[in-house]
Amino acid sequence: MPASRKPLILLAVTWLALFAAAAVGQERARTTIDVSEITPGMRGYGLTVFRGTQPERFDVEVIDVLHNFRPNMDLILVRTDHPTLEHAGTVAGMSGSPIYLDGRLAGAYAYGWPFGKDPIAGVTPIASMMAEMRRPVRPDSFPGADRLTPLPGRRRSRARETSRGGGPPARLAGLRPNFGETHRTAFSALDEYARGRTHGAAASRPVVGPRGMRRASTPVMLGGMTDGIANLLADRLEPFGLVALQAGGAATPAPSATPAAFVDGGAIAVQLIRGDINATPIGTVTHVGAERTIAFGHPMMNAGETGLPTGTARVLHVLASESRSFKIAEGATPLGTLIHDRQPAIVIDHGVQAETIPIRVRIHGIEGAPKTEWNVEVASHRVLTPVLTFSAIANAMQTTASDHTDVMFTARSTVQLEGQSPIEIEDVGYMAGGPNDTRALSGLRLFDLMDIAYGNPFVETRVRRIELDIDVRFERDVFEIVDVATHTAEVDPGSRVYVRVVLRRHGEADRVRTFPVDVPMRAAGQTVQLTIQPGNRVNLEQPQARNLDDLIAMVHRRLPATTLAINLRMPSRGLSFGGHVVRDLPASALDTLQMVNDTENSRPFVTYERQLHDVGSVLSGSARLSLRVRQTPRHR
Repeated sequence: MPASRKPLILLAVTWLALFAAAAVGQERARTTIDVSEITPGMRGYGLTVFRGTQPERFDVEVIDVLHNFRPNMDLILVRTDHPTLEHAGTVAGMSGSPIYLDGRLAGAYAYGWPFGKDPIAGVTPIASMMAEMRRPVRPDSFPGADRLTPLPGRRRSRARETSRGGGPPARLAGLRPNFGETHRTAFSALDEYARGRTHGAAASRPVVGPRGMRRASTPVMLGGMTDGIANLLADRLEPFGLVALQAGGAATPAPSATPAAFVDGGAIAVQLIRGDINATPIGTVTHVGAERTIAFGHPMMNAGETGLPTGTARVLHVLASESRSFKIAEGATPLGTLIHDRQPAIVIDHGVQAETIPIRVRIHGIEGAPKTEWNVEVASHRVLTPVLTFSAIANAMQTTASDHTDVMFTARSTVQLEGQSPIEIEDVGYMAGGPNDTRALSGLRLFDLMDIAYGNPFVETRVRRIELDIDVRFERDVFEIVDVATHTAEVDPGSRVYVRVVLRRHGEADRVRTFPVDVPMRAAGQTVQLTIQPGNRVNLEQPQARNLDDLIAMVHRRLPATTLAINLRMPSRGLSFGGHVVRDLPASALDTLQMVNDTENSRPFVTYERQLHDVGSVLSGSARLSLRVRQTPRHR
């Protein structure tokens, strides 16, 4: 090609690109209306599903525009006109319903007044939502998700490559990394996340906004759950504006009745749990683009990039209520992934299939139970997955064995982490009120492993599968630690003192176990505390983890509830390093070591002299006493 023609071709290509961009901008201008063009009294219509899958029209009239309602976001106030809305007012589940003025898309039905008598709604402007629709995602988001529509020139692949380097994971859901220093329960991540959102206030405090116009609540349809688990999940989700409703959630309609694609004004589902039980937040689609869909007109949890599975939904009924009206709906066809959870909208990518975690729970020892095996898939997210997994486990337990009597259990967990051999771990526990007392299940060590997978600072991995077998026995094989005593409260350094521990079992005489405890010489002149407690309440002094294998080993070393721990708290302190610990350091040595080792390389801990005894029964309670150690032994 002659060199003289290359500039002309480049210029032509540039003009074509500019023309195409201008055409797109003009088309958007023709199909959407800006807030500046909206005036009081304008009339239009909205689209939403009142029953089934087909959107219906409802009339709207503009009241006015509320400027600067949220940061960088106005709000359009409208009055809605439809027989259902006149009766129901603001309806949870309508969030995202597109509102059209002058034949153009103005925004999404999204806000309402609590206990408002008139059908007044707040509409999130479409410009704010479209800005989120165009927002890119970080390349390291959504571990394990499949990109179903590869970019030109690329083969289908995982949406995010798994790193085996030493750097920290890119996504910790805004929580601290997990260094294995404390036991994590099913609720640890959710509670920590809630405290962060409320700036340290109580985790149960709602975070949907101050008094006044609030975003329409997002109903979470619960299906296949007991009342107890439904109430527990409702309490945990309420602070995030998610209203859990025991109203079903799994769809089994005929294929012809199942919507296979998103449509403007159609119902949309976020599939947190699916399978034998279901938890499905429901909203409405605002606008469907070529590759992405926007919905809700407000955040679900305002969690940023989340990677939760989504799908179409079917509405069964709109239930009118003075306190809170809502759509009763159920998930239909899985489709896409929630990639952005932002203030103006949630954004769905049609070409990404979210990672889910298959979980199988089998209950053994319940003769004649009609169902003993439960299978679900839960969404993969550091904050939500542990409490969703717990809900599935506890629901299986309550449904299979609903007896209100003493229950002992042995839980054998097999957790598959990416890049690791299956991890097997066993926990034993006691339920005082039968399966309805699920507190013991929330402390299973599989939740430690789960949080390590999401939050470890060494490699990026994820939970691939969980299998849990629970053996149930209807008995009360448990001792309560009720007292501890010695023959004297003042002892010699270097002496041996005999400690009498009183163990109580319901319906039996108290048992007294005597254990020898050696008093170290370094305790001379000090008052030391002796604590008797179950092993599962002991926080062992362990070396700092240097890799993922170390974190897994720390979980294995945690003590079971059948271990009686005798802890003598010493006045000295120690330091934990990577791979080893140094105990009983004098104050001068501790200061010197901390000066030459920064806080990332060493962590101080209180030193304990500890004895461990397996009593063969689950222990509860605790007891403690103080011992005064003489400066010098009496015989000297």
